[in-house]
Amino acid sequence: MYAKAAIASGAAAVLLLLPFRAEARNNTFIPSVTLDFRYDSNVRFVDDEAVDEPGDYIASIMPGFTLSRSGSTYELDVHYGLTTDFHARNPDLNNISHRAGVSVTADLTSRWHVGAGDSFSYAEDSLRAIGFEEGVLVTRTDILTNNVYFSIGRETTRNTSASLTLRNYVQKFENPDLVDSRTDSGTLTGSYMYSPTGTASLSYTHSVYSFDTEREHIRTHGVMAGVEEAVSPTMSVNLAGGAEYATGLNGDDVFLTANAGVARNLKDSVLTLYFVRDVSTPTGLTDEISIRDSVVFIWDFTVTRDISSSIYAGLASHKSEPDEEVDIRSYIAEVSGNWQANRWIRLGAGVSHYRQWTEDGLGTGLRRNKIFVNITLSGGEWRF
Repeated sequence: MYAKAAIASGAAAVLLLLPFRAEARNNTFIPSVTLDFRYDSNVRFVDDEAVDEPGDYIASIMPGFTLSRSGSTYELDVHYGLTTDFHARNPDLNNISHRAGVSVTADLTSRWHVGAGDSFSYAEDSLRAIGFEEGVLVTRTDILTNNVYFSIGRETTRNTSASLTLRNYVQKFENPDLVDSRTDSGTLTGSYMYSPTGTASLSYTHSVYSFDTEREHIRTHGVMAGVEEAVSPTMSVNLAGGAEYATGLNGDDVFLTANAGVARNLKDSVLTLYFVRDVSTPTGLTDEISIRDSVVFIWDFTVTRDISSSIYAGLASHKSEPDEEVDIRSYIAEVSGNWQANRWIRLGAGVSHYRQWTEDGLGTGLRRNKIFVNITLSGGEWRF
């Protein structure tokens, strides 16, 4: 019931913003279904060095669709996906998960622009709702996440712009041992294009972290300054740094934040490397904020016109403050490839390795290997 209400309320809020004009309407509907077969060495997310847990073979059916609508002054995107997992050795882990989202951007005038959206996920007895960079693997449970945002911006001059973004993010867990959380934030950003290839920015963010415990709200005030530069026609870099002042941590504290990245376009591939240090929540493990450091490397390359491959590697650290109840590190490595046989059929395969180790008593140290193959059937673009 909560899931349907969250999707409906978010979609309704976004649709009310649209300046509908029938003469400029252009709708595109794309249905698809993916059949995925994989081996998972650690389906219960246990400490595999302490417990001899056999792996499992899993078959998944993932139908979904995307719907886009564009006009002279706006663009609307809606998507939905359903995933059903069937386990060969552990049928008690069979589960269903949902992902849905809606987003819209609109030009109010030549200078004023707005955007809004709502992304929702509900994962039954699974961790599909949590990704590598968003948190850590803890235990199987029902997970609900909802992320709503609204932004408005104005181009103040030819080279400068300002924007305001409001966001609400919720995590809920069925397991009573995990901590539900809510994050409300507002970010004010100013940008200046100092050259045809470079942009400088300055932002201020105020965030309020709430937990379903007796702890009072944790509030943070953060500032960040950065630059983004296209150093050549095939390479761009970005660098930013700042600090966040936090209250409600049994005292006040200051945490440094930063992000940096480089992207390089080669003849048949794209290399991306980036680092992020920010403040988040520790995925239900405790009612503290988490200082997250992550480094990610991605290499996407085209083998032929119809075949593409990707290498993904990441290293992350999550440490909660102020008491450091959570101190978990992890890395992931994945190699995958796709073959677009024709406009309706895409074949994929890959392998991945995940490792997590902990310096605290809350998390779980584990290893997880996956081998997968899949086929995606697309209905093509339906325009109306």
